[in-house]
Amino acid sequence: MIRLSRPYFSDVEAQALTEVLASGMLIQGARVAAFEAAVRDHLHGLGAPPAPALHCLAVSSGTTALELCLATTPGGVAAGDEVIVPALTWPSPGNAVLLRHADAVLVDVDPATWNLSPAEVARALTPRTRAIIAVDQFGVPAEVPALRALASDLDLIEDAACAIGSTLRGHPCGTLGDVGTFSFHPRKVVTTGEGGMVVTRDAARAERLTALRNHGQRSVGVFVGAGPNARLSELHAALGALQMAKLDEMLSRRRALAATIRESLSLAWQSSPEGSTINHQTLGFVLPAPTSGPFAGDRRAARDALVAALREGGVEAGILSYALHRLPQFAALGVNNVRRFPVADAVVDGGVALPLHPSMSDDDAGVVVEQVRRHAAWALGERAVRL
Repeated sequence: MIRLSRPYFSDVEAQALTEVLASGMLIQGARVAAFEAAVRDHLHGLGAPPAPALHCLAVSSGTTALELCLATTPGGVAAGDEVIVPALTWPSPGNAVLLRHADAVLVDVDPATWNLSPAEVARALTPRTRAIIAVDQFGVPAEVPALRALASDLDLIEDAACAIGSTLRGHPCGTLGDVGTFSFHPRKVVTTGEGGMVVTRDAARAERLTALRNHGQRSVGVFVGAGPNARLSELHAALGALQMAKLDEMLSRRRALAATIRESLSLAWQSSPEGSTINHQTLGFVLPAPTSGPFAGDRRAARDALVAALREGGVEAGILSYALHRLPQFAALGVNNVRRFPVADAVVDGGVALPLHPSMSDDDAGVVVEQVRRHAAWALGERAVRL
């Protein structure tokens, strides 16, 4: 089976974990600091200006990173406030808003990039809007500058969970908003098993985030407020520092494999904004709605059948994402029941993720292409998928 995703580990990672265990220092030590420095150096290497300084703060997960961002939004986010969230995403951004007792206002995405549509965001803004969470979907940069132009007074949180290594017009993802987040879940380009990071140039906000992630402690025994335990362990950070050292190699391999597969299959692939480079965290396309055959008019059934057939053929395909307006916690909000989300619906119902990771061989890529040609021949050439 050609796996959908696979961490890029070697014996070096195992040795690093052994060294951490032998040291007896398991939390918030030198390895966490080294991991944070590695991410900061990487962002500067991609074009992040040296000033004002970037603050990179490792935390326990990408979801936790979003929660901390909302907890430090200037002016606060509380009951009665609204935060704009893409209708197409993993539930974490919306859940983070609900956990602040605020309303997650869902907005449809662009049919090409699958990121927040600035035009749709403009229609959703109200006097209650406090922040926008822009997701870099599958590593493709969101149009954060366009969103900033719409609402310069709002907190712009860039959920770059999938986007380490991606850039937009010379600026690295994670640095495009007021604050950015990364995830290091096993499906991500860089993984620590579980883990996340917050990135900001706001020194005062960074100080608040640093205290919050450690029970609200500014320094040992000095508590400035209530905060969770959101620390990243030394074990996770040791993996992260080694993964960062391999990042250029992993990105190069991902891009080469993605180019081979995309150029071999005429499908409705996810697009990226002009002037962007992407890390290909997920290789996805959307099926057209079948016009004939056993699944005529039923895009979702056709997608599910294709995923099953690919898996039977040794290719671990999967679905792409989730439509938040279909989940009960978001559908319960009246603001999300008066609009429609046709693009999110189409991507969720017709979206297919294909295997892509640095451990894949060229032969593996050939098998993926051959199996898609065999089982999705009816969809090939249908680039103009109606979303």
